[in-house]
Amino acid sequence: MRKFRKSLAIIMLMSAMMILSACSVGGNQDFEYMKQRNIMQVTIQSTRDKKYKFSVTDTNLINDIYEILSSSTVVETKSELEPDYILEIYESPTEVKTFNYVAGLDKTDGANLYDGDSYYIVSKRLDTDIIRNFTNIRKPIDFESVYYNSIINCLSQYKDDTKTKQKIGVDIINDIEISRFQISTDIENFKKLLKKEEISYINSEEDNPDAEVIAKVRTKGFTSKKYKAVVTFENKTDGTSVEYYINCIYSDGQWSIKATDTKPEEF
Repeated sequence: MRKFRKSLAIIMLMSAMMILSACSVGGNQDFEYMKQRNIMQVTIQSTRDKKYKFSVTDTNLINDIYEILSSSTVVETKSELEPDYILEIYESPTEVKTFNYVAGLDKTDGANLYDGDSYYIVSKRLDTDIIRNFTNIRKPIDFESVYYNSIINCLSQYKDDTKTKQKIGVDIINDIEISRFQISTDIENFKKLLKKEEISYINSEEDNPDAEVIAKVRTKGFTSKKYKAVVTFENKTDGTSVEYYINCIYSDGQWSIKATDTKPEEF
């Protein structure tokens, strides 16, 4: 009887160790090759600004990425939003696995990491712990509220000044200075704000043929204390255009957002 109990205890102990070992590997075995092979590097590139691409070669950081990916959940559908980054995992100079990544999604929005065959819901840590920690793509303070709200403010000012009834479309896709900070989830929220103002969002150069006035946004500078932009309203009906100046200043704990067709002295 003692031998039986001893054998049973050993079996139970081994089973527990196997369970713990399986848990430590991670819930998703699709990325186990990152642990089994010597991954050379992982690159991450903005889809909106091709100049902004960085490589991760540090072993500890690659392991952090592995831990995040190995804890992802496999799903059957991907997000309908445009990807914000391209993730490449280099097993060798000629063997590269490529994934699309949509930043800032909730778990109910579909896969935020995917390739042609597989869809994964990945923790936001990939964005908050890895991507945002690189200074060359770190967003300016209060970017979302200042950037998008200042554009809405400028559009409203233009409509008030001109009393126009024409259809207006907004182009921020060519705002190169700031494109690396734009992410699809923020753009979707921006579209909702535009819809309330009965203004359309231009997705491409060929988009919005019905828009009679195109508002082209061009950022001229963004720091922790100032944001400047020029919005050119191009009237397709008569070929005229007018420029508005966005001038935002941070003071006493809040942002002052102003838009005018007169160029400010401090601009």
